[in-house]
Amino acid sequence: MNKTECGSGNTCSRIQQEEEYMYEQLTQKTRIARKEHTCGYCNQKIAKGEEYEYTKYKYDGSLYEWKNHLACGRIAAAIWDYVEPDDGMDDQQFQDGCCDVCHDFICPDCPDWDKEYGECGKDESYCIDRMDAFFKTHELYKAERKSYYQIWKCREKPCGSE
Repeated sequence: MNKTECGSGNTCSRIQQEEEYMYEQLTQKTRIARKEHTCGYCNQKIAKGEEYEYTKYKYDGSLYEWKNHLACGRIAAAIWDYVEPDDGMDDQQFQDGCCDVCHDFICPDCPDWDKEYGECGKDESYCIDRMDAFFKTHELYKAERKSYYQIWKCREKPCGSE
């Protein structure tokens, strides 16, 4: 069950309730880092002075904060259905999903991709900048189901759907 409650001053909180847990998103905003932070998705540094996304949650009576790069937030939204997280996407699900999506859809056309060995010449498991650029113009979609495997494909986004 999803529910949105709005209070005075147009502040809204989203309550999501599933069978075994309940969390409430209290705040979500873009901030400029006054000190160094760590991205909750890629575990890389958010540099001082860099814009990042800040979210505060209430879960099971406790408060939690989540900080991520803006690009990582956009990528997480683009691969959410592909990853199918149960109760929010953690860093390992994000990184595994990025690696899979990158190798399947982005790497084969990349100049750093070693076609003979099927690996990145830069020795990276995925490239955040290339993924972010890719998802500005493309989207993933479920194409068909083969036995218990879901087949995913990508396509260009319709014009004006960013």
